[in-house]
Amino acid sequence: MCGIVGILSFRERGSIDDRVIGRMRDTMAHRGPDGFDTWISEDRKVGLGHRRLSIIDVGPAASQPMPNEDGHVVITFNGEIYNHASLRPLLVAAGHRFRTDHSDTEVLVHGYEEWGPEGLLRRIEGDYAFGIWDGRKRSLFLARDRIGVKPLYFSFLNGYFLFASEMKGIVEHPNFVPDIDPHALYHYLSFLTAPAPMTLMRGVYKLPAGCSLTVETSGAARMARYWDAVPGRGLDPSEIANLSEKATEEFYIRGIRERLRAGVEKRMMSDVPLGVFLSGGIDSSTNVALMSEYSPHPVETFTVGFSDHTHLNEFEHAKAVADR
Repeated sequence: MCGIVGILSFRERGSIDDRVIGRMRDTMAHRGPDGFDTWISEDRKVGLGHRRLSIIDVGPAASQPMPNEDGHVVITFNGEIYNHASLRPLLVAAGHRFRTDHSDTEVLVHGYEEWGPEGLLRRIEGDYAFGIWDGRKRSLFLARDRIGVKPLYFSFLNGYFLFASEMKGIVEHPNFVPDIDPHALYHYLSFLTAPAPMTLMRGVYKLPAGCSLTVETSGAARMARYWDAVPGRGLDPSEIANLSEKATEEFYIRGIRERLRAGVEKRMMSDVPLGVFLSGGIDSSTNVALMSEYSPHPVETFTVGFSDHTHLNEFEHAKAVADR
């Protein structure tokens, strides 16, 4: 995971202080121990910050915030784009020049240029939260992955728009006054969560999963849902219409296995060692088993147990899976 942060000023004169961006960014130092940087526009109307955890293309050329060739598009990005290697040749063929060897971040930058925000979101696969400043459109574009694996919070505050990977990044802004949102607290006490876009902090919101948010320098903002897990949009009913009960069962088993394998394989993209938290249950054991099919080395597994509640431990099951 990485830590991202940004400020957009709605005020007539740019007034973004790089020290403020730095403090907001560094509240999330634990998210990115491998590097950090900030970018502020010439008119000081927008600033982006990044804390880096290096996973893909770990060299300095892939550091963030990252601009395009002429600098009018700049991104700060947390996550991984699993199909970046297949998208890059399309962008090269369209005339885009890459400065990194295989950075998935740079694919987002050029993909935004080539396909626009909606076209980019239709094409990418991964877990992500990012902010893209478009200097020509004078707008900030935020997006969060389909399921909401990566967090993204935002706030409108006294002539500024703020966003960050964690609420503490926003709270660090000197103009922010922390307070509890009573409506969100009601939901939390009822359901143990505050539903998006609410958070327990008054004035701080979380971008819902599968949504994007565009914010203009005028202060105008619009949110859009680009993906939804609505039932009935997946399997074509005609595929199983004439199958027997046994054949239908085999169809679903085969389909689940294919999807699990594809999901595990694409997530093994990394330039650093991989490991698995292995509880010994069905989910993590399945992940380890499928990872072993694609890994040239034994999969590193890690398990946590209790010294005082040994009846809750799953060491025996985890060891059996690891040995196998």
